[in-house]
Amino acid sequence: MEAVEGFGLRLTRKDLYTLADSNWLNDEVINFYMNLLIARGTSSDVYPKVHAMNTFFYSKLLSGGHSSLKRWTRKVDIFAQDLVVVPVHLDVHWCMAIIDFRDKTIVYYNSMGSDNPKCLAALKLYLQNESLDKKKQPYDMSDWEFYFAKNIPQQTNGSDCGVFSCMFAEYICANREITFTQNDILYFRDKMFREIINGKFL
Repeated sequence: MEAVEGFGLRLTRKDLYTLADSNWLNDEVINFYMNLLIARGTSSDVYPKVHAMNTFFYSKLLSGGHSSLKRWTRKVDIFAQDLVVVPVHLDVHWCMAIIDFRDKTIVYYNSMGSDNPKCLAALKLYLQNESLDKKKQPYDMSDWEFYFAKNIPQQTNGSDCGVFSCMFAEYICANREITFTQNDILYFRDKMFREIINGKFL
């Protein structure tokens, strides 16, 4: 198999190989998987409506602020979603932030445990600026809560953070309780591989 195409993305065999063994997931695989989350939420009333940001969104938000990202949401009203999923790339580690419009929270998921107040503050400011830009009105977040998910599965190696992050998003976007462990990760890698090949969740 040479490549997988979908959502305007193209994954090569080399990209897919990052799902094998204990390899480090790359941006292409994570972005494709994020699009599967969007597609599932769009095609069924059973699942929440999801918008997922590209893996480069967070670093661009920190470096250029909202103005550098205005065009990224030209075709989507993020405020009409139930969930906005934001992959967070920290040099050599993947985390996941999830904006939940249903319960007015922004939650940060880290399979290595440390907090990231800068991320929560940046996403809060992003929502406020996005509202001013697209809706021409301030966005009241006085009753929102911002926190770091505790008692969530933790990785026991240095290479599975991408899979953990994708699974945090997948479970939340399926309204499931996060109950997996490190022991499930090889199964998840295989499952993600098959889902990407098939272009849908199994």
